[in-house]
Amino acid sequence: MVGIPTAGSLLPFKGVRYSLYPITFSKTKGKMRQIQASPVSSSVEEPGFKSSEMFKQIQDALDQDGASIVKKMKGVFCFKVKGPEGKVVNWIVDVKNGNGAVKVNANDKADTTITMADKDLYDLMLGKLNPQNAFFQGKLKIAGNMSLAMKLKEIQPGSGSKL
Repeated sequence: MVGIPTAGSLLPFKGVRYSLYPITFSKTKGKMRQIQASPVSSSVEEPGFKSSEMFKQIQDALDQDGASIVKKMKGVFCFKVKGPEGKVVNWIVDVKNGNGAVKVNANDKADTTITMADKDLYDLMLGKLNPQNAFFQGKLKIAGNMSLAMKLKEIQPGSGSKL
């Protein structure tokens, strides 16, 4: 006999609470304890970061013409940006899936990780800082797919690209 499953029959463990929020829970000795919370903001803006403006422009461009940008880029960038007070923020620019997306403080797997100070990234995106000079001066660190990093100019808002 086939019936409609009840909510209780869909849960694999009795007595364990589940949440729709991005928080993971674990059951230890009969008590619930929080393991990890990963806040993911729908806005790409981060207060106190000049480069936040650039990521907003990238998101706006992806909203308008994401499919063609994704077709050219085919990669996921992680920008680890250190602010003036030492706070580090991760921006994920996904130009590999769907119409592309920009997320802040997400834990998505990136093909290329770029680590820079906020002011240097802002200048780089505006075209005021030469990427090659920044790399050799230690202002720009790249991990992962180096050839994808070379395509970064395609999504640079201030470089005369589509953005």
